[in-house]
Amino acid sequence: MKSFLLSIPKGVPTLLVILLTLYISFSKYPFGIHDLKPFPYFDLVGQAILYFCITLIMILDYAKACLPHHSKLNKEIVIAAAASVLALVIEIWMDIRMVSNYRMSKVIVATIGAALAFLFYHFWLLHPFRHYMYHSIQHHWRYQHRRKKRK
Repeated sequence: MKSFLLSIPKGVPTLLVILLTLYISFSKYPFGIHDLKPFPYFDLVGQAILYFCITLIMILDYAKACLPHHSKLNKEIVIAAAASVLALVIEIWMDIRMVSNYRMSKVIVATIGAALAFLFYHFWLLHPFRHYMYHSIQHHWRYQHRRKKRK
C-alpha cells in the first residue's frame, strides 16, 4: 500500500478532490441522491465534512511532496485558507447562476472544516503520517547528521 501511495504523482490527489468537490457542488443530484435530509442542518454538516476531507487530502499531498523534510506550517495554513476560498468561490458562482441562494453560513462552516483539518493534521496526524511514509526515524536527515558526528 505504501509503495502505491508513494507512486502517485504529487498534485494528483489534490486535483481529483477539487474536481470531485466541483461535481458535488454543481450537480443537481450528486451520485443519484435525491433530497436526502435525515436531520436538521444536514447540508451544513456535510459541507464541514467535505471541506475537512478536502483540506486534509491537500495537506497530506503537500506533506508527501516534502518528504523527507517536514512540511512548512505557513504553507499548511495557506492550503487551509485556499480550501475556504474555494468554498467562497463556489458559493458566489452558484449565486450568480441562480442555482441556490448565497449563504455565508456555508462558507463559515467550510472554513471551520478546513481549520479543523489543519489542526487534526498538525497536532495528531503529522508524525504518524511521516513515520508511515518514511518508515523509520533512521532516514531522517537529523538522525543521519547525529550519527556522522558520533563517528
